[in-house]
Amino acid sequence: MRNMLTIVLVVVAAILGFFAYQSSQKGNALQADLSARTEAVTALEADKARLAEELAALKAEGEAAMTAANDAAASVQADAAAMLEKVSTLETEKADLAAQVAALEADAAKAAESAQAQIATLTETVTSLEAEKAALQARVDALTAAAPANP
Repeated sequence: MRNMLTIVLVVVAAILGFFAYQSSQKGNALQADLSARTEAVTALEADKARLAEELAALKAEGEAAMTAANDAAASVQADAAAMLEKVSTLETEKADLAAQVAALEADAAKAAESAQAQIATLTETVTSLEAEKAALQARVDALTAAAPANP
């Protein structure tokens, strides 16, 4: 019986050893899995931190680009307002020049009418003077013809 008890103790010890071995193997596997998952989580946290930094940098770049775009838009609007003011001034000057041109054309038309009237008057004067000249020449010719007969 003693042998039997020894055999039962040996078998129980073997079974307990086998279960202890399997439990340690499962524990080691779980420990390795936990270690791998911890490394994966650490890597994901590092990626998350890197992505957060990149996101912050991109947000800063976006804000800088937005500020630059707003500044450029304000500059363009200021330039457009200045150009519109120049155009308005030029249109006013154009209207003034058109009025001056119209006045000068009216003056030129009056001067042309006056000159035409003077030309007509002078033409009549020249015609009457030529008629007087012809009459005087005829008188001179008549006097010249009569003069040799009087010597």
